[in-house]
Amino acid sequence: MAENNNSAGRLAALFINSRLTLLFVLGVSLFGVLALLLTPREENPQIVVPGVLVTIDLPGASVEEVESLLVIPLEGILSEISDIEHTYATASYARATVQVEFEVGVPKETALVRIYDKVQQNSHRLPPGASPPSVQPIDVDDIPVVSVTLSSADYDDYALKRIADRMAIRLRSLTDVSVVSVVGGRDREIRVEFDPERMQAFGVSIDSGLQLLAATNLGAQVGNTVDRGRAAPVYVDGQLSSLSAVKRLVVGHFNDRPIYLEDVADVFDGPSLERHYLTRFSLGPAHPDYQPGQHREVPAVTLAIAKKRGANAVRVADQVLDRVERMRQRMAPQKVRFDVTRNDGVKANKAVNRLVLQLGISLVFVSVVLGVFLGWREAAIVTLLVPLSFFITLMVDYAIGISINRVTLFGLILSIGMLVDAGIVVVENIHRRLNDAPDADFPAIAVDATREVGNPTNLATFAIMAVFSSMIVISGMQGEYFFPITVDVPVAIFSSLVVAYIVGPWAAVRLLKPAQRSEMAEQRDALVFSSYGRWLGQVLDSSKVRRNLFLVLTVLLVLALLMPTWQFLRPQGVAGPLSAGGVALTFLPKDDQNTFNITIDMPEDHVIEESARLVRAVGAVLEREPLVREFLTTLSIPGVVDLPGLLRGNLSRYGEYFAEIRVNLLPKDQRIISSIGFVADLREKLATVEQQFPGAVIHLVEDPPGPPNRAMVLAEIYANDRQQHREMAELVKRQFLQTWDMVEVFDSEPVAMTRHRVVVDQEKAALSGVTTAQIERTLRVLFDGQIVGNVHMAGELNMVPMRVMVPRRYQLSMDQLDRVYLSNPEGQRIPLTEVTRIVSEPEEAPIQRKDNERVIYVGGEQRSGTSFNAVLDLDARIRELAATDGITLPTSNLTLVESAPDTVNGLQLLWSGEVRMMLDTYREMGLALLLAVTFIFLILVGYYQSFVVPLIAMSAIPLGVIGVFPGHWLLGVPFSGASIIGIIALSGVVVRSSLLIIDFVGERVAAGVDLRTAVLEGATLRLRPIFLTAVTVLLGSMVMLFDPVFNGLAVSLIFGTLVSTGLTVIVIPAITYRFAR
Repeated sequence: MAENNNSAGRLAALFINSRLTLLFVLGVSLFGVLALLLTPREENPQIVVPGVLVTIDLPGASVEEVESLLVIPLEGILSEISDIEHTYATASYARATVQVEFEVGVPKETALVRIYDKVQQNSHRLPPGASPPSVQPIDVDDIPVVSVTLSSADYDDYALKRIADRMAIRLRSLTDVSVVSVVGGRDREIRVEFDPERMQAFGVSIDSGLQLLAATNLGAQVGNTVDRGRAAPVYVDGQLSSLSAVKRLVVGHFNDRPIYLEDVADVFDGPSLERHYLTRFSLGPAHPDYQPGQHREVPAVTLAIAKKRGANAVRVADQVLDRVERMRQRMAPQKVRFDVTRNDGVKANKAVNRLVLQLGISLVFVSVVLGVFLGWREAAIVTLLVPLSFFITLMVDYAIGISINRVTLFGLILSIGMLVDAGIVVVENIHRRLNDAPDADFPAIAVDATREVGNPTNLATFAIMAVFSSMIVISGMQGEYFFPITVDVPVAIFSSLVVAYIVGPWAAVRLLKPAQRSEMAEQRDALVFSSYGRWLGQVLDSSKVRRNLFLVLTVLLVLALLMPTWQFLRPQGVAGPLSAGGVALTFLPKDDQNTFNITIDMPEDHVIEESARLVRAVGAVLEREPLVREFLTTLSIPGVVDLPGLLRGNLSRYGEYFAEIRVNLLPKDQRIISSIGFVADLREKLATVEQQFPGAVIHLVEDPPGPPNRAMVLAEIYANDRQQHREMAELVKRQFLQTWDMVEVFDSEPVAMTRHRVVVDQEKAALSGVTTAQIERTLRVLFDGQIVGNVHMAGELNMVPMRVMVPRRYQLSMDQLDRVYLSNPEGQRIPLTEVTRIVSEPEEAPIQRKDNERVIYVGGEQRSGTSFNAVLDLDARIRELAATDGITLPTSNLTLVESAPDTVNGLQLLWSGEVRMMLDTYREMGLALLLAVTFIFLILVGYYQSFVVPLIAMSAIPLGVIGVFPGHWLLGVPFSGASIIGIIALSGVVVRSSLLIIDFVGERVAAGVDLRTAVLEGATLRLRPIFLTAVTVLLGSMVMLFDPVFNGLAVSLIFGTLVSTGLTVIVIPAITYRFAR
């Protein structure tokens, strides 16, 4: 037996007869199963995107004053902080908001503290009169994992919310629950509705009534008294605690008798009757309880429950729903429905279980192939090594905090073909050596056979580990999303190497025995090897054959590369349908989901009644869709937030012009049509509805497979001059509308609105004895209502506000303000119009800013095309546009390096959205591929002490590309970021196959065999393990073809391996022979 002079031989010798080997197998299996059960489960990796919202008020300040006095200084303060990715600011009337987005991976607590400290340290730079800054975190951990909707045709949303509020308190005691919120529903309030005619008859003004209400409803500790050496606190208690107490408040005197509040106002206890927002729930045709025509839309509120970071979504969801069910039985009337409208625990569990099943199927396929070509005993050994490697990987994931999610499991599926490679090489060599010397010392043969393949196997394994470790350079949300693959594949492959050396020889000694192969098998192998040897010999012996071979390969490579690029080179331009034989480029394809969101934007001057009409029209379309299970509508307030909504800013969107409809479909395993196709069809139907409401935009937002964007195609237009800015945004929007396959086009500039300013004549007001504050309070009650305190009701979970208002039926138009009176200190009644005048003028539009520059967004979605093609077409047309003063609009941000806003020359358009994310991903994955190739080259140079041998081994990488793009075209799969990961994986696979040939040829030449014979023997003897590795990679990746997101990875790996393996066994021996001579 040869000396055990490498790690493979030493490990095999150490464990081949040791009892520790069985203990190792059992221990890894036990702890691996525990890791599988205990590791938190999620559908997708949780991306940590720390965000902070800073809000400052400056009463009475115009939009431009807010921008110059608050926003710009605040942006400057925040720009001093490192690790900030972007800042998004809005200057609106009297309020500045700045949203800060940190780089991915910054701890959220660190981000919040740094923002708070910096703002507080510089608060002296804010103008006098500005409110203290409000600093609020925007936390992805607050996104609910479970939502339960309470609805009823017999109870209104006020009653439903009171039930939900009591349930929310009891849910907060669950250990892993964080934020529990109630979405929708009205709260209890004491509503004072002033009657202007009765007030005028009794001589009571709105302002005097407000002052009396505020001055009467007080309670406070006023000090302490000492009695007989004991201190006792003293309180003043004038607090209101009942409806009758509020009604009997004295608000004035008339003819020497008190005037009670109920004399001049109607006082109610209960929810507001004037609706400023709505929440509704509807069953769809796919729901088992659906009955056409019965209560299509009913009041609803929703309990939304988030989990703490690191908690298992499956376990949290189960605990929440169990408690909700028990509370339902004890606390809710029977006519209240409880529907689970979101359950990320079930979704995560189904996704994980489905992928674990696919993992098992892949392993079975691989085992069958190995059994056919190696033998069933050999296959059993190799198959045993795979779950052990998986268990070690899951143990590492549990230890470092990586959850079990689709990316984690796809990483393991991806690695199956590479995991069995070390086992195949070791077991196949032991099998071959045993049959060559059946009477020799089997343990010694097993150890020596392991040693013999140890160096090339180690080398190839470390090369593949370097390939996937290079993905660590992918940053941002993309890097966070693909991080599980970056960690798990190298860990799994290294584990498979160690397990192959420890368990492989140990199991081989106990299971294998010399096999007498059938004459048919011998003849089959002889025919294959002889045919391959003759063909390879012709290539080795003829320089003309080699030249023709390389010429054909070059032509095929060029043709393959033209498939994704011809769309940009063709004479008719990049716009339009994909060329025949073309391959589309994208970031990540959409996924088949059980839910999607519809957001509705009406013009900002629309009232809730008009928006409700549009929402009902959309609901009528949804009710006719047989795949719709249920849908939840929120109007004027945000719905239950998800990650796309959080990053799009939906959480802070309030207004009667805004609505969300969360649509849940029949589960994907119960329908044939994917959500992608369903949404595409629904978009066409809703376009007809949209046309009936001019100015409305209906967005169908599908949950993205990766990081979300504001829009699929997004233009950021930067300028300093507001008028020029708006004109250019309108021109760009028209270009969007003329773009092929573009839908849901919008811009962020609000519609022109008219505002009415009640201008106070300070001199007349002073002479009349009234103040501006009186006028402000009076008008606020008249048009909006005002809370003047709280009524302390016993047994209430929430404070009961006392709201003073004038009912809409009594509200006056702007030309009727002469009916409104004010009271001066002498008790005189002063008509409002005597001290004010009304100015009607255009409303100031908010100013939006990004990264310290003014910005307007124009965006849209592609119905079926790719965003990259649309952007290139738009870019070419927009470059020719000019504003009214003749200044052209330069465009940028379509290079691999992101551009920063620059308005020194006046105007700029930067492309953002999916295209920017795609370019960033392609850049960093290209860098990862380059880094991987560099690592492989350096490792091989260090091992072989040669620059030529590594180049020979790496020449197989371009061969795989010949199969990648035709494979995408054949299956109609777009080339995506996942496809590049497949190419990165492919580079490791093909280099590994090359090394098996090159290393064996080197050994044979060193043993004195002539070069031609050594090349033929090396290629022939390594044909079986190379073929088996290729087949296992193909079968292991096959299950990923059915996943809409990761099928690009599978296509790259399958077709690349298929083509490169077929070419490697010809090209690598030929190149080796050519340069070794």
